[in-house]
Amino acid sequence: MAKKLSMSFATSLGGKTSLTLDEPIDGLTETAVRGVMETIISSNVFDSSKGDLTEVKAAKVVTTMTETLI
Repeated sequence: MAKKLSMSFATSLGGKTSLTLDEPIDGLTETAVRGVMETIISSNVFDSSKGDLTEVKAAKVVTTMTETLI
């Protein structure tokens, strides 16, 4: 099974954008992820066509299972 951490942010132009990281560590907490997301916002290190990242909207760990048939 593959895991991804998906972090969603509101932007200054009224949009929403996401950052996704492959294979996050086990045991992530809301506090830890929120802290990282707030650091990303305050550092303003990512460019988005939807504007600057301004607010934490959501974060989730997505687990997928692939079954190869052929």
